[in-house]
Amino acid sequence: MSISQIEIRNIKGISHECFKVQLKACKPNLLVAPNGFGKSSIATAFSSMNTKRIDLAENDQHKGNDTLAPELTITIYGKKFTADRTQNQIRQQFDVLVVNSGLTPKAKKNYGRNPSASLEIKPITICKIPPKAEFSYKPTDAKANFGQNGKILPNIYGLLKDPRLLDAIQGVDLSKFAQVRIQSAVQAIVDKVNQRRGSTALISQWILDNCIQELRDVPIFNSISERLVQYGFADSEITGFFAAYQIANLYAADSKAFTAATVWLHYITVKARYQALLSNFKSSNWQWAKVEEIKKKKELAIHFPKAHQLSNGQRDIITLVVQLHKTLYEGSKKPLILVIDEVFDYLDDANLVAFQYFVTSIIEEYKARSQVIYPLILTHLDPGVFFDFCFNKHKIQINYLLSKPVGKSKDILRLIEFRDSVQYADMVQTIRDFLDKHWFHFHPDAHEITDGWPDFLPNEWKNSNAFKDYFSNELNRYLANKNYDAVAVCFAVRIVIEHHIYYLLPDADWQEKFISEHGTSNKLDVASSAGIDIPESYFLLGIIYNTNLHWNQGRDYVSPLVSKLNHPTIRQLIAHVASAAKN
Repeated sequence: MSISQIEIRNIKGISHECFKVQLKACKPNLLVAPNGFGKSSIATAFSSMNTKRIDLAENDQHKGNDTLAPELTITIYGKKFTADRTQNQIRQQFDVLVVNSGLTPKAKKNYGRNPSASLEIKPITICKIPPKAEFSYKPTDAKANFGQNGKILPNIYGLLKDPRLLDAIQGVDLSKFAQVRIQSAVQAIVDKVNQRRGSTALISQWILDNCIQELRDVPIFNSISERLVQYGFADSEITGFFAAYQIANLYAADSKAFTAATVWLHYITVKARYQALLSNFKSSNWQWAKVEEIKKKKELAIHFPKAHQLSNGQRDIITLVVQLHKTLYEGSKKPLILVIDEVFDYLDDANLVAFQYFVTSIIEEYKARSQVIYPLILTHLDPGVFFDFCFNKHKIQINYLLSKPVGKSKDILRLIEFRDSVQYADMVQTIRDFLDKHWFHFHPDAHEITDGWPDFLPNEWKNSNAFKDYFSNELNRYLANKNYDAVAVCFAVRIVIEHHIYYLLPDADWQEKFISEHGTSNKLDVASSAGIDIPESYFLLGIIYNTNLHWNQGRDYVSPLVSKLNHPTIRQLIAHVASAAKN
């Protein structure tokens, strides 16, 4: 299943937006947009839902006007699900979790002095604390109740305090142990075992030789035994069967007490896992997050030190990972929409790897459980940042919220495809070097391709000067705030900079070395070696001219460029470069 559309009305900074997306289940889905676009409004739309309706906080009302009705609609396979003030069809079908940094300002009264304020990180509630309960198990009683060969029973005291027990009985209906047919079959096996003489090893071998199939025919025993052997608690099939026998008897003796004990075991397991998680991420000997039991509320929560006592990177990665782990312990069978609200501003390379590892791990865990998860990652970062780390670029789904149609860039993208695509390899082979030197980069000499120019490209572009006239015109349109070809502007910035630097070089040798170098960044390094004082803005505009202009079928070349070109500072830098080149 894929979410094909997200529509939002009157939530925070969004009046009405309809985003066409492709958000696929069990894959990392990036929603990319520049800062100030409204990504936090999207996160707010999802986080403001309770099970019955949207309940916006006062600060999240659009324009501060509570008469403007909020609404969130998602579309899956053409079917729409809506949440507003009166209904929540989305939460009927999905669970929703929004992960963010958790920062909140807190005012403090200082009596006799001016009040002060600080940034704090909201505690994260993990779960309710259940009543303490333990299994009523005594090995001696279990052996005595079995009969004269009770020695065959393994001591399961340790198992009853081990998380592997929860895994072993998961999905097993222990209430079926009370059925007459199963009771009769089990008692017949017990009677046979009690008639044997000899050591535990001899009796175990006799069971294996004579009535192992009877044990295997008891589904409850068979299922639990297989898992105990798999998890390493039982060293043999026989041991596993008689451990399962004792577990079933404990349940039959008092099912409510047994269930309460498993709930408590699950709780202390979760608590221990969070303690280990925090310990593994601890990188400071000063203040750190702690797992604490809030007795009054009967809640287990993660409490953080004040924001200034953690680095921004520490704060973001630990709050992120803790909240991601919560998704594994909620227990719902509904598909989960997991919205990760831009928490990457302060993450270094190592923490970006950690983040991607945990997101990937959660996806794999959901798949192993045959459950569905939609990870939605809101970010302003270039998706290339993620390709360098754990997310597989063949699985990651990129959605530009400021998506732009190809439009005017259609022909220039065909030129890129012609140069790189395998389907044109024979045609382009003899002219590729000319394209690279005279079309894709600056060259002082014009060149015309008389043979081999494809008929699906503008005929005038076979002359490199005519091509440069085209993108120069598009650069002027961009600077004049007219409709423009974004990819052509990328070419223009690249070639304008190279043109300007070329004519600053001291002699022909340096110019030849400059021309023969591949890539604008490398060309600028050559110029620096020649003693040219290159303006800092020329390097900064690498964000535009370093755009990877190599063909990749299905790639969106236009949207990320438009997102960057729309930034007022980028526009100003390009205007300065264009002006300097003309002068």
